[in-house]
Amino acid sequence: MEYDLIRLWLGMISDMGNAALGRILDYFGGPEELWNVPEHVLRETLTEKQSERILCTRDEKKIIVYKNRLKERNITYIYPGHPYFPEVLREIPDCPFLLYAKGCVETLKTDRTGIAIVGARKASAYGKEMAEQFASVLAGYRTGIISGLAAGIDGAAQRAAINVENGFTVAVLGCGINICYPKENYNLFERIGHQGVILSEYGLDIEPAAWRFPLRNRIISGLAKGVLVVEAQKKSGSLITADQALEQGREVYAVPGRIGDRNSEGCNHLIRQGAMLVTDPEDIVEDLKLERRILAAGKAEFREDSRLTALEQKICACMGREVLHIEEICARVDQPPARILTALFDMERKGIIRQPVRYYFAVTQG
Repeated sequence: MEYDLIRLWLGMISDMGNAALGRILDYFGGPEELWNVPEHVLRETLTEKQSERILCTRDEKKIIVYKNRLKERNITYIYPGHPYFPEVLREIPDCPFLLYAKGCVETLKTDRTGIAIVGARKASAYGKEMAEQFASVLAGYRTGIISGLAAGIDGAAQRAAINVENGFTVAVLGCGINICYPKENYNLFERIGHQGVILSEYGLDIEPAAWRFPLRNRIISGLAKGVLVVEAQKKSGSLITADQALEQGREVYAVPGRIGDRNSEGCNHLIRQGAMLVTDPEDIVEDLKLERRILAAGKAEFREDSRLTALEQKICACMGREVLHIEEICARVDQPPARILTALFDMERKGIIRQPVRYYFAVTQG
């Protein structure tokens, strides 16, 4: 049978666990060898549950039918050795044998720097604001914002990233590739499925289960060069992600929180343990030496507008399609900061620019 179908078959038996499947593959010698092992050898060697799971799916016709069901839903799959499988995932312990994928899957092979943003599901308004601020700015660089589509911080960060022009985000699910959890993020789920990438180790119709999420978190951190935690309790999935990031050799960042606030305990604990304290997206930009996306076309498209003064024209021209901090705008426009600040607020009032997060500005598109 084709090797591609054998890899899909491994994805169909992923419910036995990545680590257990890895041990079985090591024992028999690999995916193709496992496919060809006689039934009686499997039953003699493995547990009854394991052998039944392998044998009930070891059917070429079933696998082809399953592949067609995926195709009908615009879902594909990638695995180590596949052209679109991210090389950074191959570096981590317990690398997934197969990932189901939906969206702009080919972009996984670009040289974007992955930055994971995770945090509390029951986030405060302040926490969501911080997640949005960091994601909006970091998405303006050659990055992919990675998270788990959860309520609270995850959703806020991914929503902000996809709202940035040409912003890119990857959602890693702890359930079936076609299931949105939580349902409150359905619109975001749909948008990422068209503008970003949705990934999952679990195939069609696999319901969420508590044990799946910690396993999912290793993929979130594995795709990233750095993990930012925004609000987290001391015992939480976000800290599991941070621990896995350290084991994988990734950087860990934390937004400090108020003393006595339960949602701040996790971040403050990480900082005490050595995570980098960050209070501004530029802290991460500098630490990871991120490069801005080149949007020369955006600057070339700018045309003079009779509504704008000469200074306002200059500000628009220097911004292009980027989301810039006020200090960066001042550095690019050779005028006193007070004049620039006044011009920015006048331009915002006219609808020429917007302020997606405090002190960061972008030219309004359209």
